[in-house]
Amino acid sequence: MASTTPKTIRKAVISSIVSSPTDVSNLSVVTAPSPPPPTRKQAQIRIFYSGFNGADVNMAHGRYPFQRKAPFTPGYCLVGAIVSLGSATPAFHPGDIVTAVTTYDSQAELANIPLNLLVKVHPALSHDDKLLQRVTALSLDWNTAYGLVNEGANVQAGQKVFIHGLSGAVGQGLVALCLLRGAEVYGTASERNHAALLARPGVKGAFDYRNKNWITAIKKMGGMDVVFDALGFESWDESYQILSEKGLLVGYGGNQAALKGDEDNRSQVPAIGKLWARGLLSSVLGGRRTTFYYINPGSVAYQQGLSAVMEMLAEGKIEVPIKAVWDLTTEGLREAHGSWGKSPGMGSLLIRVSRGDVS
Repeated sequence: MASTTPKTIRKAVISSIVSSPTDVSNLSVVTAPSPPPPTRKQAQIRIFYSGFNGADVNMAHGRYPFQRKAPFTPGYCLVGAIVSLGSATPAFHPGDIVTAVTTYDSQAELANIPLNLLVKVHPALSHDDKLLQRVTALSLDWNTAYGLVNEGANVQAGQKVFIHGLSGAVGQGLVALCLLRGAEVYGTASERNHAALLARPGVKGAFDYRNKNWITAIKKMGGMDVVFDALGFESWDESYQILSEKGLLVGYGGNQAALKGDEDNRSQVPAIGKLWARGLLSSVLGGRRTTFYYINPGSVAYQQGLSAVMEMLAEGKIEVPIKAVWDLTTEGLREAHGSWGKSPGMGSLLIRVSRGDVS
């Protein structure tokens, strides 16, 4: 790792908001001045990998709640090495390999990140490129899944759990963690992935989301104890229908429009408000329940969850599939956005920001 800060860096930029789902002209990788030295409460990070997910896609189309105005640099999470610190701290040192959820700015070769967002990578995972890819997936995708299973729903052995997007990034984490808790898993996924999903012990049903027959099929079973739904909007109404009498719907994300590939650029905020309101009503009247879950970077729960899933990976208790990795180029960035939700395979998506010696 270089001891001096370069004068320029490469970074991704969303230059404007576009409505067309096939328009990727607002995405580019540019050369820009390096960030200034970090402030007292920051560390400057040389970024190896950034996660890529539905939030990035939604931001490019103006769908993400309360998002920054364009132009801005996306990148929701990262793994990288500390280059410098704004002030001495016993918690971190230059050269430490760290991960963080940043919401923005992680698709850049260098970024100044608040210290409270940083988590040291488990020593057993910090010196291997393939493992660092998986830690990047853990930082957001799997830690979100961990929070959903443990905080959002407190999944129990023997419960029936329905997951929208079984083969997706968070979906793969939810499947693994629910199975570890002894739950039965059902859900939606692209038909091409059904055979592989159903081959896993404990995965009892996989349905094509576009075919609404899954609603009738689950109702005939008596409903689900827990439903995890990242699609939002009308999908939350459909998921509510398949709850058992005391079942719980946990909403997160809002990827329905992006997956449909249309120009529906509605704000997610009203749908989230409706979900919260329905949950408040159920707390008074009883019956089926609803809630919305969001990850809180820098919180004690976030750091504990991330430490837990890193320990699981280090001990071989979980496998973290990586679906695709794109280099930080304009072509790579546009391909990532254009293929989101359409490409074959299962697991997390990454942007390779920089190549470096992590040994």
